[in-house]
Amino acid sequence: MAERWFVLHIFLKPEKYKYRDIVLLDAIKPAVEELEKEGLTQTFHFLFEPNFEILFRVRLNEDADIEKVKSIIADKLKSIEDFCTQIVPDESYFGEGDPKASWSFGSEGWVYTQKFLEYGSRIALLMREVRLRRKPIDSGRMDSQFTPSKLVHCFLNQVGLGTADEARFHIDRYFERMLRAWGYFDLLERIKKIEEHISKQEPKKDA
Repeated sequence: MAERWFVLHIFLKPEKYKYRDIVLLDAIKPAVEELEKEGLTQTFHFLFEPNFEILFRVRLNEDADIEKVKSIIADKLKSIEDFCTQIVPDESYFGEGDPKASWSFGSEGWVYTQKFLEYGSRIALLMREVRLRRKPIDSGRMDSQFTPSKLVHCFLNQVGLGTADEARFHIDRYFERMLRAWGYFDLLERIKKIEEHISKQEPKKDA
């Protein structure tokens, strides 16, 4: 059976982007808590996208009333509407577990990835609550082990990377991320499309 997701693309005003922690803690977290209390969801996660966007995804139970889901989320997001340029709903997302798709985590990989993204979101929320002193430091010892660097290290260790391999991983990712930030890959894609367009315009040579 196809997965049921409800997705929101929350676009923040550039000058309000600094309040993204407030959006997460005062709107998205309460929405998740209410949806879970009502037994409507299987999992959720959020990600930050370009153009000041927060991508918020909720996977629904098979028998969940989607109109009730929309109502709960809309109610919780009222408090942050002034921070947004637009909030765009999307019901066309069906997950990323199709092993035949070009963009896929694989059928079993997607099961685990959903939990990975969910717990990453929960950890990120707790870190914000501790940092903003909404929860005590003993809830998440960000002065000790409960840090992004420690958690990333633990995962890379589980994957099997030793100290030197982990260092090389970070170096490779540094250059890849910087090139992406500078628009290098976007430029390559545009050049590729231009070349394809030119090749289609070139007259075919007679045999």
